[in-house]
Amino acid sequence: MKRKQSSVFRSLYEDFVYSGLYEAISPEKRKKVIRFNIFIFLALMANVLAVISYFSHNLYISALINTSSAYFLLVAYYFNKKRRHALARMISIITVNLYLVLICIVEGWRAGEYLYFFPFFLILTLLVSLKKDYWELIFIYGFGLASILLCIYLSPAENNMQRLITNMYEGLYNTNLAIALVLTIIFSYSILRVNRDHEMSILEEKAFGDIIYHTSLDGVFIVYQDSLMIDSCNSRAMEMFELEDEKQITLSNIEDWLEEHYREIFYETIEKISLEAKTWQGELLFTSKKGRQLHGYVSIIPFVYKNTRYFKIRILDITEIKVAEFELIRAKEKAEVASRAKTRFLSNMSHELRTPLNGIIGASNLLLQEEYLASQKPHLDILRYSSEHMMGLVNDILDTTKIESGKVELNQAPVNLCTLARMVAVQFSNTAMSKGLSFRTNIDSGLDLELLTDQTRLQQILNNLLSNAVKFTEEGLVSLSCQCLSKTSQKAIVKFEVEDTGIGIPGSKHKEIFESFTQADVNTTRKYGGTGLGLAISKKLVEMFEGKLEVESEQGKGSKFFFIIELKINHNWKKYIEEQKPKMQSSLSGIKLLIAEDNHVNMSIARRFLNKWGAEVAEAINGKDALEKFKQDKYDLLLIDLEMPEMDGATALKEIRKMNEFIPAVAFTAAVYDNMHVDLLSKGFNDFIHKPFRPEELHNKIYNLVYPKRA
Repeated sequence: MKRKQSSVFRSLYEDFVYSGLYEAISPEKRKKVIRFNIFIFLALMANVLAVISYFSHNLYISALINTSSAYFLLVAYYFNKKRRHALARMISIITVNLYLVLICIVEGWRAGEYLYFFPFFLILTLLVSLKKDYWELIFIYGFGLASILLCIYLSPAENNMQRLITNMYEGLYNTNLAIALVLTIIFSYSILRVNRDHEMSILEEKAFGDIIYHTSLDGVFIVYQDSLMIDSCNSRAMEMFELEDEKQITLSNIEDWLEEHYREIFYETIEKISLEAKTWQGELLFTSKKGRQLHGYVSIIPFVYKNTRYFKIRILDITEIKVAEFELIRAKEKAEVASRAKTRFLSNMSHELRTPLNGIIGASNLLLQEEYLASQKPHLDILRYSSEHMMGLVNDILDTTKIESGKVELNQAPVNLCTLARMVAVQFSNTAMSKGLSFRTNIDSGLDLELLTDQTRLQQILNNLLSNAVKFTEEGLVSLSCQCLSKTSQKAIVKFEVEDTGIGIPGSKHKEIFESFTQADVNTTRKYGGTGLGLAISKKLVEMFEGKLEVESEQGKGSKFFFIIELKINHNWKKYIEEQKPKMQSSLSGIKLLIAEDNHVNMSIARRFLNKWGAEVAEAINGKDALEKFKQDKYDLLLIDLEMPEMDGATALKEIRKMNEFIPAVAFTAAVYDNMHVDLLSKGFNDFIHKPFRPEELHNKIYNLVYPKRA
């Protein structure tokens, strides 16, 4: 029963003391509210005891004054609960002061009611903050002092307003003295407890600050602004600078730990910070106690403490990052050197490979155009096929290198996809039929319009896919499908599909086949040949079209490669085109050319074609020889190899341009490099032609450069 009563009393006490609190209240306000409620609670308890005492002694006026003061204290409690804390404090303080003045007047000095001023002024320490409520504190103490003066001035030693009080002064004084002492003890204990809590809080905050200071990942220095002497540092700073004791660095100048080159930067920074009172962040290089270089990302913050100006210097060790950065730079430089060497190597190899291939392909073309025995035809076909196959391998390697380096860009030109698809189909249908395969096409008539795309690269993708389909299919069929999936006024979504009934690809190899120099099986490479570059190039080209090359295949059941791309529609295309009969190659009779070529095979091939077309040819074995011949005779066009002994083609043309800046010049080269066309134009060439050359291309370039000038 006693426990239950105690629990009820405690619950009522807690409800009273913690009223006026809310979720978002700050810790400081929470303490104020609780202290004020405790003050009201104690004051009410003192009032209750006093009222009981006064009624028992028939001192009804004193009991009435106590009851009235209790009422106003409850009003103050109500306003505190409604979060009107300042008003609640004012009401309570005015109530206590007026109560003491009135009770002193009614009972007189001998009753000892003035003794309550001591605990009252003591409790004010808890109720009002000296720093934040300065003016409120002045008002409270001023009002309290005024109340004391009123008591002294107005209160008599004894007052006979109440009967029997004369015989009670000694008892009243002792009672009031005891209650005042008890309240003073309680309030003193509360003040000591609050001060203890404050002290503990301060110590905890200091300990917490020290933990943060010494466990920081940054090295921290406190430096005097005027002398730049180090006052203190944290544990991380000692670790970074390889120190055993803080005394090894305190009272030393911060500049002593900086690399000499960075001291000037540091002084300029310090001067700027001191003038503008701003923080600074940047990189500085330090030296540790043992001579280790320390790259630091530094922040400098100025502050003032006890009229002394300091800098707080935080240093984040980024030495490993800097070392990694230097290594990356070195690796990048090495990679760039390797890339340039690779590009140069490929250019040279291209030149070296294309030069003999030019002779082989040119000779086979000449032989096929001349009279030959029927028994020689298979050998000539093998010669042409092998040389063209070799040229395809060279082109694949060069294309792979250019794509990987990001130097391939797609052109946007009008292309009729129906025409393109039929042209590709005709090219491979003959090859398929020669192997005994069926070749089917499914070309959507909705694609009979011009779309803006790169015909060369799109044709290259289809050529690679169809070439593989024909190569890896022994029997059955190969098919090419071009379907328009959807079309608007602005664009068309097209699906290209190449399917075969060939050897197929195991599911585990579907990803690998798109990697460079990879084929599904070693036996496949041995049996069918190839470098494994075709699909890798096709995949990357499709990605440049913003599509994805995909495969569906099972081993022994054929393969299907497909991709979907979105192309813009060309609205300016001509719907009706006049058909023109193909022109026969015009005669080059009357044209005199100077050929500078150090390879006698290439010279022989080019001369025979040119002579066949009726052109007159003069030969030079290098740039120096070409320059001498140009001085001695007049020519309509120059065909100059770029790389020749004694004097290269570009140098020779530069000297020739000094004598004749208008003569057409065509670079005759096997080299391939970035921005080749722009580079050759800047060197004075009008055009260029690759070796091995196509006869009709050489004929057209000469004809187009010479005859317009004659007209």
